[in-house]
Amino acid sequence: MHISRAKYFCYRNLKEVNIEFTGGVNVLWGLNGQGKSNILEGIYYFARGRSFRGAKDRDLIMFGEQGAACEIEFCKDKSAGAPPSSLKTEIPLSGRKKLMRNGAQLRGSAEMLGSFRAVLFCPSHLSIVNGGPAERRSFIDIAIAQSSADYVYYLSNYRRFLSERNALLKRYASGKSVPREEWETYAEQLSMAAAEIYASRSSYCNQLTGDVKKYFSEMTNGAEDPCLEYVALSGEKADSEGGESPPSLDILQDKLMSNIEREAAAGSTLWGPHKDDIKITINGKAARIFASQGQQRSIALAMKLAEGEISKRVTGEYPVFLLDDVFSELDENRRKYIMEELSGRQIIVTSCEPSVVPSDGSGSGAKYFEVSGGRIADCSQET
Repeated sequence: MHISRAKYFCYRNLKEVNIEFTGGVNVLWGLNGQGKSNILEGIYYFARGRSFRGAKDRDLIMFGEQGAACEIEFCKDKSAGAPPSSLKTEIPLSGRKKLMRNGAQLRGSAEMLGSFRAVLFCPSHLSIVNGGPAERRSFIDIAIAQSSADYVYYLSNYRRFLSERNALLKRYASGKSVPREEWETYAEQLSMAAAEIYASRSSYCNQLTGDVKKYFSEMTNGAEDPCLEYVALSGEKADSEGGESPPSLDILQDKLMSNIEREAAAGSTLWGPHKDDIKITINGKAARIFASQGQQRSIALAMKLAEGEISKRVTGEYPVFLLDDVFSELDENRRKYIMEELSGRQIIVTSCEPSVVPSDGSGSGAKYFEVSGGRIADCSQET
């Protein structure tokens, strides 16, 4: 998969921008605050369904304007010669946003997910390793959702049931009566969705482990052994071979029915996939606590490379790789390694300097864009 064009209108500081990308390496360079990350944000919006910076849609509108729009044109590798597909979002200052695929309006972000796939890596993704469980859950949910419509469906249902049950707990805590049948209904609905989420996450984590071991070993010359384990519900670890059926259904139903008073006191549901985690270790020690920043960065990078590899196995083609100011924090050897691993795939890199691409030939034929004040100048040159 590769993106051929991105268009922006009053998006952040991008007043009216039209960028044509090459299918190989693309470098967006310029000083900080000029709009480089905004360009990647707009592209990744169509892979995730919202801003990767946590911004609300209205925050994407240029100050003083009544709305914003962003559009991408892209092709799938296996459909060479076919016309490009397009995705577009129109965000008004007031009212609901519009999402369109090939000109036809979609019902929402869930219907769009999977149309365009991308892997994003930026410095903040170090939190996948050293942050809390929510960071790792977000990573795995975004990765799976881009390749599985069923997962999007179950995750959406789970979140809706969870929100409704939390409201029910607060109503119960205020002294209002709730029939046992209503608790049982929510326990059953949550457990059924949770079982599917658990199965998908644990299977993905098993695949992830093998690829992460490979990439991390190559970056560290095999000196250290990373391990990823999916820990679910009340502390169970996923079967490392993926051979057992997920225990979520019975365990979660029991937890939800036998701890209502405790959950009412807490004001929220205390068990379920929204509490799961991925345990990451290096040589048996928790990477979040004991790994150096360099080790944590290498693990996070290996996880992102593995995300792209799994996407290729599932869909038959590589996603687009978006690297937001990543190379500035890596040494020359790590840069070369990334360029070698991503050879033959589309990469869009942001940097303060155009020389960020290694000078060993791996970035040969790269296309360069200077970004300044929300304006783009194509200044392509051979490295």
